[in-house]
Amino acid sequence: MKKLLIITYYWPPAGGPGVQRWVKLSKYLSKLGYQCYVVTVDEQHASYPTTDASLQNEIDTSIKVTKTKSFEVLKIFSSLFKKEKVPYAGIPDKDKMSFVGRLALYVRSNFFIPDARVGWNKYALKTCEEIISRDKIDVIITTSPPHSTQLIGLALKQKFKSIKWLADLRDPWTDIYYYEKLSHTNASKQKDLGLEKQVLEQADGAITVSADLKRLFLKKSNKISQSKISIIPNGFDEDDFTNAKSLANKEFTIVHTGTINSNYNIKGFIKAINSLQLDQDFKIHFIGNVDVFIKQQLQNQVKKPVSFTPYVAHHDAINYMCNADLLLLAIPDNAQNKGILTGKIFEYLASQKPILCLGPTDGDAAQIINDCKAGQVFEFMDDVKITSYITEVYNLWKQNSTTQLQSTIYKKYSRKELAKQFADIIEGLK
Repeated sequence: MKKLLIITYYWPPAGGPGVQRWVKLSKYLSKLGYQCYVVTVDEQHASYPTTDASLQNEIDTSIKVTKTKSFEVLKIFSSLFKKEKVPYAGIPDKDKMSFVGRLALYVRSNFFIPDARVGWNKYALKTCEEIISRDKIDVIITTSPPHSTQLIGLALKQKFKSIKWLADLRDPWTDIYYYEKLSHTNASKQKDLGLEKQVLEQADGAITVSADLKRLFLKKSNKISQSKISIIPNGFDEDDFTNAKSLANKEFTIVHTGTINSNYNIKGFIKAINSLQLDQDFKIHFIGNVDVFIKQQLQNQVKKPVSFTPYVAHHDAINYMCNADLLLLAIPDNAQNKGILTGKIFEYLASQKPILCLGPTDGDAAQIINDCKAGQVFEFMDDVKITSYITEVYNLWKQNSTTQLQSTIYKKYSRKELAKQFADIIEGLK
């Protein structure tokens, strides 16, 4: 039995798709015969944007979890903002920050590289060293963001030469969409780029979630071969959908779950909604963290009823998806968005409800939606085609009281199947 040490900052009771990736993969890797150990931060010391205590019920009982202390600069950062919580995506808008806030961002960007959660590393590193020595770990897996977690893997690889190390990078590092909004000096940027390159070169293997992200990481060094980086996307857990039921709605309901902030361009969607020539049995529901500016846009500009529900437990989010008639998926509007595959896209697929996606029509998300026959993807300002598609789905709902899809192609993205792919990578390490 091979022993895997998974090093992750985000673990229940933290919430969000980054948590679910490794709660689910570790569950199915355990069922495949691997002994999984997890090192994470103690929630009493952590800086979580969101929490979801219900995810603790999904941790496989065979997994050995160790939690450590951390020095959290984000707690200091937030205290300077008084009214701000830990950002749930990207960073606060610098134009709206006070002088103290901009100063705090400068300190965060230049004294805590690669990110503000690097204060966890020394505690995690000590604990990982003890577990590796005591339990004879075969493979360590570091998953990020935060990308500072990858530096723990780098240090462990340098100390334990024979151990195998897989670096799992769920998001871009120095190419992340808000990177240029940070207050890095040139020296800090070069240091960050150097750390990213070092991790990619020294890991025994790297994993990312999309083809475009693989392309970005391959560009970091000519020492990285195509075969070194594998693609394992996020997915869905069939167990999460066992008790989820799709009920007939009295009103045609468009649902968006998860975070949506100022990096998301929904102007074309709003224009399309306002041009619809439909009956009044129509509503839009946003579940999760919605940026104040976006919320004001929706409340002030949309002529149809719009409702908002704050962040909910994962199983409740699944129910909202399954009870939607049309699911809205928004991709951030930035230069590197072709490789963005939000975790919820796969749960959207599993709900078997049509997806209206706003984003690049030649991106990785578009390819998956088209391949699974799960909906349509539109450029952000293509309001005419968006209007046409909503009308088409609405008419289907009007005729049948349901918009349930029949294709089962999406099943290849089940966490169970993805864990098998991960196991193949582990067994192929040399």
